[in-house]
Amino acid sequence: MNEQRFDELWGRAEAEGYASRLASEYPQWRAKRRRTIGTLTGLALAVAVATPVLMPHNAADDTSVKVYCNRTGTADQQWVDLADELLLG
Repeated sequence: MNEQRFDELWGRAEAEGYASRLASEYPQWRAKRRRTIGTLTGLALAVAVATPVLMPHNAADDTSVKVYCNRTGTADQQWVDLADELLLG
């Protein structure tokens, strides 16, 4: 047996040891990974649901302006002028 053949056999034996160890530990690793992903998904969902519920909303803080018109025949320029006043004024 030459040195190259010995190194090849040694590497194969070493690799088989690592492979068997990894194969034996894989089920525990996979279960832990699934638990972690499930926990993170649950937390993200809880934050996504709780954020809008817990955020205070006061109607007094609402700065939007609403304009209603029930007349027909209002000129387009009047709406342009009104929008200009609301946005820039």
